Amino acid sequence: MCGIVGYIGPKKALPILISSLERLEYRGYDSSGIACISEKGDRGVYTIKEQGKLGRLKSKLNGALLDGHVGIGHTRWATHGEPSERNAHPHQDCSKKFALVHNGIIENYAELKHELQRKGHHFRSETDTEVAVHLIEEYFERCRNVFEAFQKAVIRMQGFFAFVLTTSHDPDAIYVFKRSNPLVIGVGNGENFVASDAPAILSYTNRMIYLDDNEMARVTADRTEVFRLGEKNPRRKPVVRIKWNMRQAEKDGFPHFMLKEIHEQPQVVDTILKERLRGNRIFFDSISKKTEKRLSRISKIHLVSCGTAYHAGLVGKYMLSECARLPVDASVSSEFRYEDPVVDERDLVIFITQSGETADTLAALRAAKEKKAFTLAIVNVVGSTIAREADCVIYTHAGPEIGVASTKAYLAQLTVLALFALYLGKLRGKLSSGQMREYINWLLKLPRQIEETLRQDKAVKQCARKLYTKRNFLYLGRGYNFPNALEGALKLKEITYAHAHGYAAGEMKHGPIALIDSEQPVICISPAAKTYEKMISNIQEIEARKGIVVSVATVGDQTIKKLSRFLFLIPETKEMLSSILAVIPLQLFAYYVAVFNKRDVDQPRNLAKSVTVE
Repeated sequence: MCGIVGYIGPKKALPILISSLERLEYRGYDSSGIACISEKGDRGVYTIKEQGKLGRLKSKLNGALLDGHVGIGHTRWATHGEPSERNAHPHQDCSKKFALVHNGIIENYAELKHELQRKGHHFRSETDTEVAVHLIEEYFERCRNVFEAFQKAVIRMQGFFAFVLTTSHDPDAIYVFKRSNPLVIGVGNGENFVASDAPAILSYTNRMIYLDDNEMARVTADRTEVFRLGEKNPRRKPVVRIKWNMRQAEKDGFPHFMLKEIHEQPQVVDTILKERLRGNRIFFDSISKKTEKRLSRISKIHLVSCGTAYHAGLVGKYMLSECARLPVDASVSSEFRYEDPVVDERDLVIFITQSGETADTLAALRAAKEKKAFTLAIVNVVGSTIAREADCVIYTHAGPEIGVASTKAYLAQLTVLALFALYLGKLRGKLSSGQMREYINWLLKLPRQIEETLRQDKAVKQCARKLYTKRNFLYLGRGYNFPNALEGALKLKEITYAHAHGYAAGEMKHGPIALIDSEQPVICISPAAKTYEKMISNIQEIEARKGIVVSVATVGDQTIKKLSRFLFLIPETKEMLSSILAVIPLQLFAYYVAVFNKRDVDQPRNLAKSVTVE
């Protein structure tokens, strides 16, 4: 959840650390801090920390340009210990010769802390992180070798974490370790960088080394040596070039990243289609003939994911059932990993994640692999842990998504799922060439239709202005748009802090109808579909009880127009693709309700972009 950066090279470290942390603040904004190796005297370690957002740390620095050329930085999402200056990273040992930043959780920290306190170590914070730096100090006092001390300390610690360490005992190096939390090394010319996410350092280099789990590295200005934990000889690691540019991670004139990312959706979908369509054939470069053969023999599909990606999985369940005619389950990762899932080598398990680092999804992937299931990851971030560990990966290539509330990543996931469902249906002989042509023709219309839907911006904004003071919202949908009811409600909760609940519309009479009165807004997702008449009945029941009906409907729908207080229109499309269009007004509605409530849209309270701890 937290953001980590590091720099070593000929430049002043501080400006690079601050600018890199600014690009990672979506990962945590409870507190922040930096540590640099001084160029003076004994080259000691100095730290500066502050509670709250990064702006407060910058004010504390007050324009100071400290002299260090080696440094690390951190922006925190609190797990152990309240958000405060003393709990902020970096943390130091008793001698203040070491400074360490950390993402993740040390599960046996209490036991280690008690042991270290008995040996005379004094702790200043409530965090599990401080245990790590004292443990490194303890081992260093015995062996007088930083690499050996770091390695021995990591072996003692249980849990999932990424560490970055700097020390005056080896002032020309940074030490890093990764286990189930993201960490990337940026390769420069006579300088090197470390970050928990590539966008943090992309303005400095697009060449990255991705660490695998239980790998540690010693990074100097001109060299990076990577070691497997417990090994003494370095291993070769490929350098990966990031294809997207830094401008994609900027606001580009929009007031918030979220709004920018909503408006990037036509281009995202267009890019996916151009990359994956070859005439009337769907092409996945990562799927080999051997993989195709295995996919043709699968007997069941499981979709596993968290949050917004789980809602994409629910839509994917409908898509795969329709096209491939296979039994399909969709599960929340945190449930799947603990339920001892009934899967074997005949099953396909699809893991959907924007970051490729989601802790519960990664654990679920490993559980599925232990049971010999075939695993496929649908991931945005190239080189991420889940992308590397799955048997096969399909990248969404949505570009960097900075806003905590996911928008364009969701649309990218839906588009890839639609393509994969069609691909699998054709592979299994469940779709004819004529059916494939029809679906693909509708897919090719999507980028323009998304642009048309975004033109509802003004109508959505007017509706939000009327309803932004309401504190309870109900979202209803059926079939392909039941998951969008969940997603629309989630978006509103995330960034406005209003209560919102998504429901299958057929369940309305089984409880939620009790909520309906003249103060209750109900968002009804009602495009043309086989359940359209049933949605009309639901809307009539709401209208009869004087509920505030806000509808998403297909262009030209006069019936729903008459029944609705507010109406957002989407172009006509195949029912299977309707969820890709229908979610856009819901994204815009959540955004404008948040703006009118003066919420922090891109960095909502208590949330971070990548959930890398359980």
